[in-house]
Amino acid sequence: MNLPEGWTRNDRPPYLFRRFQFGGYGETRAFLDRLAALSEEMDYYPDISFGTTYANVTVHARNGAAIGTQDLAFARRASELAGAGSEG
Repeated sequence: MNLPEGWTRNDRPPYLFRRFQFGGYGETRAFLDRLAALSEEMDYYPDISFGTTYANVTVHARNGAAIGTQDLAFARRASELAGAGSEG
């Protein structure tokens, strides 16, 4: 199972995590808005915490037992939404 770049995986409990860094609040807010649209599209709502220049995103296993293809797909799409303006 290939993890999207920048994401870490935990198996107990099963989740993926990534911290996205941005240049300022406007960039962070724009990412969060795009992430909200993705959540609606994929019917999945990750745990998110954020500050002025970052957003922490945790994708829990949908089935509660193991990371699956849908979880990885959400993480990949979230990374694409962040674009070149994020690191981490």
